[in-house]
Amino acid sequence: MSIIVSILVFSVIILVHEFGHFKAARSVGIKVDEFAIGMGPLIFRKEKKGTLYSLRAIPIGGFVRMEGEEEDVKSPTSFSTKTVWQRFVVVAAGAFMNFVLALVLFIIIAFAYGINGTTVDIMDENSNEYEAGIRSGDKIISINGQKSYIWEDIYYEISSLDSTYYTAEVERDGQIKQYKIENNYRKLLGITSTIVDGKTTTTVSPSDMTSPAYKAGIKEGDKVIKINGQDVNTWDELIKQIDLVENNKEVKVTVDRAGEIINLNITPVEQISVRFNTQVEKSFVTALASSAYKTVYYIKLMFTTIVQLISGQLGSETLGGPVMVISMVGEASKNGLLSVLNLAAFISINLGFMNLLPIPALDGSKLVFLLVEKLRGKAIPAEKEGVVHFVGFVVLISFMLFITYKDILRLFRL
Repeated sequence: MSIIVSILVFSVIILVHEFGHFKAARSVGIKVDEFAIGMGPLIFRKEKKGTLYSLRAIPIGGFVRMEGEEEDVKSPTSFSTKTVWQRFVVVAAGAFMNFVLALVLFIIIAFAYGINGTTVDIMDENSNEYEAGIRSGDKIISINGQKSYIWEDIYYEISSLDSTYYTAEVERDGQIKQYKIENNYRKLLGITSTIVDGKTTTTVSPSDMTSPAYKAGIKEGDKVIKINGQDVNTWDELIKQIDLVENNKEVKVTVDRAGEIINLNITPVEQISVRFNTQVEKSFVTALASSAYKTVYYIKLMFTTIVQLISGQLGSETLGGPVMVISMVGEASKNGLLSVLNLAAFISINLGFMNLLPIPALDGSKLVFLLVEKLRGKAIPAEKEGVVHFVGFVVLISFMLFITYKDILRLFRL
């Protein structure tokens, strides 16, 4: 099921990406020779109005083959005879459509499931927010002076802080109040609970292949029975025991795995937590604002991640290829359609962003060549550009094989 859902998600995202190239090319009069979904051997083909529509055996990738894109063809319908701006639009259209797809998915989620606004709903009475004076029904106007329109404005502003506190401005009964609130912290093992009859249980699975729990050996279906020797019978008891652990100290987690009792040592990671939620809204304005916010936020997140990878703040263990994505989609599918749609939107943004990087063989590199052509007043010879893209393609495939190899090692815990 994970593979089927993953193929469907990948296929839709790639279809939308290639459709962007296809429509942009047609709009400026470029002849499209082939519109393909997938790579490798041909399993289905249909020709219509001079374009071959094909489905290929390997459900990863796809392409739009345009006249004159890879070879020096001079004709009115050739890619190479169009203006720099027209070609720029055609090349950028794929990534643009990925961002549009993400926005549309977020809008569908917002209208179908609602969006958490800024009015406080349920609150943990043991939280620092409650102690500071915030109550259910308060409308949060700003966090650290930054206006809050939706839940994401609140959550991301609090959870990304470098300081140990934050300031909140709220409206209550027509009056504006300000509070200084110390951060709440929680310790995470990187496990998710199995839901039974709508209730969380101590039967768990790793949240992902990079979590401390996964690295320590936790497997899907393990039932946690003790934390540091203390019996735990509920999810809440499990969380409370983990929170009692000193910073940077290992937790002894005892699990029942199909009748076998196993002890695992796991070092939790600490994270700022927000111990209240907000009321769900379904207004048109909130839906659009939230969807646009999420799209822009994840694009910014991609920039941040690239900078952290280059600077060494993140290591190669944080990277994942198709194997990891299939695993993530599989986990999302267990949690329902909402999780799958959210993950699909994120993957779509990821694909669009990565394609815009100035790496040979990717769309971003082609855009760089077009900018160089505009600056120097003439195109770089097609054969030279082709060599650059070919070398880049070989490097990308090698890198993909390396990432896939690491994913397999993580999957089988080798």
